[in-house]
Amino acid sequence: MAILRLPGGADSRKRIPFAPFRTIGFLLVQFVVLALLLLGVLLVHTNQDLHTLDAYTAYMAELADSSQQTLRDWQARGPMAGLQALRAAEARIAAIHPDQVQHNPHWVRLREILAANNPALLPQALLQLSDISLNEHQRGRRLVLAAGHDARYTLVGTAIALFSFMIFVLVTLIFFRLRILGPLRRLQGAMRSLEIGAFRRVTEGHADPGISPLLQYYNHMIERLEDLEKTRRQYLQDLQREVNEAAHTLVAQQAAVARSERLAAVGEAAAAFAHELRNPLAGLQVGCANIRREIQDPQLSERLGLMEEELRRVSRLLDQQLRGARQVHEQGRRVNPRDTVETLLNLLRYQSPSHVVLKLLPGASRDCLLPLDQFRQALLNLILNAIQALASEGGTITVAIVQADQKMQLTVTDNGPGFPERLLREGIRPFASSKEQGTGLGLSMVRRFVRSLGGEVQLRNRDPHGAEILLILPCPVMTEKE
Repeated sequence: MAILRLPGGADSRKRIPFAPFRTIGFLLVQFVVLALLLLGVLLVHTNQDLHTLDAYTAYMAELADSSQQTLRDWQARGPMAGLQALRAAEARIAAIHPDQVQHNPHWVRLREILAANNPALLPQALLQLSDISLNEHQRGRRLVLAAGHDARYTLVGTAIALFSFMIFVLVTLIFFRLRILGPLRRLQGAMRSLEIGAFRRVTEGHADPGISPLLQYYNHMIERLEDLEKTRRQYLQDLQREVNEAAHTLVAQQAAVARSERLAAVGEAAAAFAHELRNPLAGLQVGCANIRREIQDPQLSERLGLMEEELRRVSRLLDQQLRGARQVHEQGRRVNPRDTVETLLNLLRYQSPSHVVLKLLPGASRDCLLPLDQFRQALLNLILNAIQALASEGGTITVAIVQADQKMQLTVTDNGPGFPERLLREGIRPFASSKEQGTGLGLSMVRRFVRSLGGEVQLRNRDPHGAEILLILPCPVMTEKE
């Protein structure tokens, strides 16, 4: 009988039958080989699942990035830019993930929408992209469930192998129970928790070195699944926020449509009033001209001349109001802004209270191409607003003109109480006025005039008190021939 000699002295030498241990060792080797085969299959399946989930994560990240980039370009540069960004994203995803795109009917439908090259179809394209994301989320859930089934089947096979081996080798029961069965049971509990959405990691403890990689891979898979779940939740939150923003935008557009309808009604009424006022104004204009020819006082004649010129301007504005209903706009003409402002201030000095001082800061100015009547009307609205703000306590209204870099900056300032905080916070809105008798249309008309020329309007309060409004208008340098 073959024996196994344990190390030690001659007296401590023990004879142990070798054949049973050789059989146990042979069975152990067979079991180890079987276990390694099972673990290899498990690792292969786990690696395949991780590879599939990794490709799925990259694919979903591309979808989310494409949606966000499209929305940013849409908001920043318009629907055509958003459509172009979505088309570029579709081409990129098709090149990186051809298997996901080629035979997918949703991607085929998205390509048909993009091929139309119609910016109006951008919301439909985004909705189609959202359907693609929803389908891919469902596919991701199936991948996770498949990975769980593979791991569970592997666990069952490993448990059967362990049970069979323990029949032959009872001595190794404690070893297998502590080093293999224990970790596998923890893994099984963690996988059951995974089915209900609880991502629980498995502690290695005294796990066998052959089992530790499985636990490490499982813990790594749990980390990846947690990251995917966080990404999914973040994507859903972003999607919900975008839906809310789109709803707010829709409400704002509906409010804008309602305001447009109100403005259209006001424009129609204004056109009717303009039609009725032209004849009386013509009579006043003729009367002023007759009186001016008959009087001898030069100062009074100058005042009547200013009145007559103002009546002509009002008559032209009424004619423009009537033409505006037919979408006919005033033509630009060569205007010297400083002369126009100075003439208007001379006229307003006779109408403003004595304790309100009107000043025009000195400086040179060149001619600009402007619609003269609309420019005078906008400036008149601003100065009249400032006069009304100073009517009770008095003060100084200052007009400054600065021309540089093909632009003209016209500033109207006063030392009154300043603009209301609500106006500075919400901006200029039609029919919104802080004055009891105000219509809320003066600043709106000024803003519309400035925007029609491609300029901008800026409002702010001065320190310690006072209001300032800045008009930035295009004023390119014109040659004598132009």
